[in-house]
Amino acid sequence: MLEWPGNSPDLNPIENLWNFMKKKVSEKHPSSLHALQRAIKEVWFRDITPDYCCKLMDSMPRRLQEVIKNKGGHTKN
Repeated sequence: MLEWPGNSPDLNPIENLWNFMKKKVSEKHPSSLHALQRAIKEVWFRDITPDYCCKLMDSMPRRLQEVIKNKGGHTKN
């Protein structure tokens, strides 16, 4: 368990997940509300796998080191 400020997207796995979803959904170029809803569901069920979530969690030590290296600044990961 880590204690960090609430506004720390580099160290917040769900923020990384939402960014990944946003990218994948935008690649589908939905042009209507129905297409957007369909794209979101498709990405959620196809790409947000347990393995992907585990990889996000496993990346935390590396992310912590990057933030430390950047003296608290943002990382690219």
